[in-house]
Amino acid sequence: MVALRILIADDNAPVRSALRRALESAGTWEIIEAEDGEEALSKAREFSPNLIILDLAMPVMDGMRASRAIVPILPGVPIIMHTLHYSPRVALEAVKAGARKVVPKADRATILSVVRELLNPEAGGSAAMVASPVPMPTIPVAPSAVASAVPLSPPSDLEPPNTKQGSPPSGGMVREG
Repeated sequence: MVALRILIADDNAPVRSALRRALESAGTWEIIEAEDGEEALSKAREFSPNLIILDLAMPVMDGMRASRAIVPILPGVPIIMHTLHYSPRVALEAVKAGARKVVPKADRATILSVVRELLNPEAGGSAAMVASPVPMPTIPVAPSAVASAVPLSPPSDLEPPNTKQGSPPSGGMVREG
């Protein structure tokens, strides 16, 4: 039986090593490592992994750019964005860039279950996800966790223009009457 290949790209060697150990203890996967997005792209071409885990913030080429470059080459291979910089906005951008799931680095328990989910077609993994038109990021569901980790107000570039100084908020709409 051929072992499934997982490519891990993270510029932080201790994080890469810890992730490798966690994956190796949980399954019989062949682990390939890369230090940045450019090396991940090269190793993705060379080894055709079954799953790719990309750090968002890496030198040379970040995870978003790497994901955009890898998807056309290996369109059926699931990509997990593994990041310290998690927010709903980052998750949305990562999904747009081709990631199937976005897992905060602070959520260590989730990464293994996401890897298993994406590699196990019977459980709705990669074979089922290839046809999925809109992959969904892994987002915390507990409102208290979201409230403490995510600002409640949208970034200023997403706010509707203020129509009148001192008028109550109307969601960007002005009522006439």
